[in-house]
Amino acid sequence: MNAITSLFLIALLAAGLPAAQAGVLAGGTRVIYDEGLRERSLMLANTNPYPVVVQTWVDGGGGAPESAQAPFIVLPAVFRMQPGGLQGLRIIHIGEALPRDRESVFWLNLYEIPPLAGRKEPDPARVELAMNTQLKLFYRPAKLPLPPGQVAGKLTFDLRREGDAWFLVCRNPTPYHASFTTLGLSGDGRTLAAQQQMDMMTPPFSEKRYQLEEGALPNGARVSFRLVDDTGFPIPGEAPLAH
Repeated sequence: MNAITSLFLIALLAAGLPAAQAGVLAGGTRVIYDEGLRERSLMLANTNPYPVVVQTWVDGGGGAPESAQAPFIVLPAVFRMQPGGLQGLRIIHIGEALPRDRESVFWLNLYEIPPLAGRKEPDPARVELAMNTQLKLFYRPAKLPLPPGQVAGKLTFDLRREGDAWFLVCRNPTPYHASFTTLGLSGDGRTLAAQQQMDMMTPPFSEKRYQLEEGALPNGARVSFRLVDDTGFPIPGEAPLAH
């Protein structure tokens, strides 16, 4: 691994990006594509001790290139990365009209395929795993009426009971997606967390329910959360329950 790659990986780890989840790491956990850009760039590093072939595409979250439908192309679409190698990606919006009053979200896929280690025939005793890493890609229109840093202060929450289950309802009146890493009720010196979902994100101008774990509701509870900012860092926040 050369010095440039080492410095790149140190920067990733300093940013809190998980190094063990995938062998090909991206220089960010999300991509913000501002309206008017000709393209966005993203750097990748292969931390595997072996070369890989990587296929890239943008879709709506399905994770299958043959069914991908999104107004973005990624170059190069297929490439080989040596151990410790770096590769730059170019993400280009191809001009399809998107809503102007809110963000649109897509998924950037990084599909890495390991080699057969020089074997002419697959070894049935060895499992060769391909891995698909998905990063959120946000298309952000120009002149939205609110800075993204003010999203946390605009969110409102209330409780809703359905049968024996309690749900925390998040209402997002902003033009941005609100992505949570954690969410729950805090009070009495304890926290009642919301159950983790595949996507802990409340879209713009909408509401979303998050089921709480089983347990008694804390007295005088307030909503506590960590909201992901544009750099991918979770920022702690707190809000009262609406009555």
